[in-house]
Parts: sequence; C-alpha cells; structure tokens
Amino acid sequence: MTSSATPRFILASGSVTRLRVLRDAGFNPDVVVSGVSEEVGGIETARAVVVLAERKASAVAGGLPDTLILACDSMLDLDGVALGKPGSSAEAIDMWQRLSGNRGILHTGHCLIDTRTNTTISRLDSTVVRFGTPTGAEINAYVASAEPLTLAGAFSIDGRSAPFVDGIEGVPSNVLGISLPVVRCMLNDVGVTITDLWRGTRSG
Repeated sequence: MTSSATPRFILASGSVTRLRVLRDAGFNPDVVVSGVSEEVGGIETARAVVVLAERKASAVAGGLPDTLILACDSMLDLDGVALGKPGSSAEAIDMWQRLSGNRGILHTGHCLIDTRTNTTISRLDSTVVRFGTPTGAEINAYVASAEPLTLAGAFSIDGRSAPFVDGIEGVPSNVLGISLPVVRCMLNDVGVTITDLWRGTRSG
C-alpha cells in the first residue's frame, strides 16, 4: 500500500529545458543528475533513448524512499541516423546542413520509477519535425550563439532555431525533451494525479 502523502518528485536530468517545461506546467521537481554513460552502441534510436532514460532513472533511484524519479533522453533520427548533441561547432554546422529542407523524428524516452512500490514504467514518444531552409549565414550565426551545442539534433522549437522549423506532427513538449501527456499517463499508472504534484498542493 502506498503512502497517502504525495511523494517527492525528482527529475533525473541536467536539462535546463526539461526543467523549464515541467515548471511551466506547474511542477517543481528536485533535480538530481545521474552522470551515467550515454553510450548505447548500435541500438536503433527509438530504443536507445528508452534505454538511456532507464539507465538515468535507475542510477538516481537507489536509497530514495517514497520518491518518484523521472528521467528522459532525446535524440533526433534523421534518415536512420541518430543525432544527439553536437560535439563541436563544426559538427553543429554539418548537422544543420543535413537538417535543412529535411524531415526528422525526435524520439524521447521516458522512465518513471516509484520507489514506494519498486515500480518502473518506460514510455517512448516520437514527433515528426519538418525543417526549413536557413541560409548558410543564418546557420553560422545560429551555431555561433552556442545554443545548438546543448540540444539533441542541434535545434529547438522555442529557441533561436525556432524560425528554422516549419512544423511538427506530434506533441510539442516532446520536441523539448519531455512529453507532458506521456508523463501524465505514467503518473496515473502509479496512482498519482498530476495536480497532486503541482506547486503548492504537496501534502506530507
């Protein structure tokens, strides 16, 4: 039987964007960065992001009673190739030359661990992203801002690259690294209503 008090809620991610999305949606999670390896070998993108989310959540969950741990990982699949965060400005420019005028699928893996019951739930959400055709000068200026170096696929739909994204097919927040509808369903599966985790409603 679970406690009647609302459990502690932890985001096992160092992503500033994920934290902002959750806060904008009324949550105020504690942040614990897992620091785990993000090497996944040759696993396909859609599976890799779930594996990494599970790895992050598991690394944080140990020794934390009455806690919900949420971890996520995102990658852009472009023509069958996984694109994570670019490792350099040159790599970010190369990514954008490939993204221009193309379509990709942003996959986000989610893992929720409820330490009250030792329950682990994993989910995947995928969103199609249609890219515009920024000029070479626009790409260079964007990369010079350093923003793409912190982003999976070197882009976002709400930052400086937003004008270079023509549209999406799917959940907007998923492209920002966390699908809020998926989070809601996962919380429901462990008996927690999202409104219980909104700021100012925590009991116990």
